[in-house]
Amino acid sequence: MRDRRLALACAAVLALLGAAACRDQSSLSGCPGTESSAAPVDESLLAFLSAARSLHHEADVKVQGDDRAGAVAALRRLVEMPAPHAVEADEVLADARARLAELELEAGDLERADRDVQAGLQRVAGTTYFRGHLLEVQGLVAEARAASLADAGRADEAAKARTQAVTLLEEAVQVQEKVIEHALSDGGRE
Repeated sequence: MRDRRLALACAAVLALLGAAACRDQSSLSGCPGTESSAAPVDESLLAFLSAARSLHHEADVKVQGDDRAGAVAALRRLVEMPAPHAVEADEVLADARARLAELELEAGDLERADRDVQAGLQRVAGTTYFRGHLLEVQGLVAEARAASLADAGRADEAAKARTQAVTLLEEAVQVQEKVIEHALSDGGRE
């Protein structure tokens, strides 16, 4: 999971650095964003993505130091930060919500994990990797809820929660299959 975040962050930074380099050149031909219909580089988005990357790194350091509460605090700071209106910001926030939910799930806080998944799902619609990942985490929350209910002797409710977990995990797979099909059908151009 950390490798995926790092790859996403690197791709965003490289794209943004390329755009910044084009902005600084005297001849802008061939640079993205120089066409009359393209938007200029959004400095608030650059700043937000940089802060997000830093807070994810901080969370990584905290997890490595066995400070899960500190990792949660770093990610909570990210999701509470004002964000520009941009798809990239929504995706970063959805991903942060999924990571928060996973940490909360590890701590046994199913209600908070579920709230973070719901907040993440509100940020991303349609068929995207980020939505699929949130559905996966939501399925893991339902699975943990099923185990908790079974431990409490509530077999009927546990069975319903297990069914919900399987449904959510299957939905996550279906979303990711569509993402893959879309990427492969156009050669990754979109």
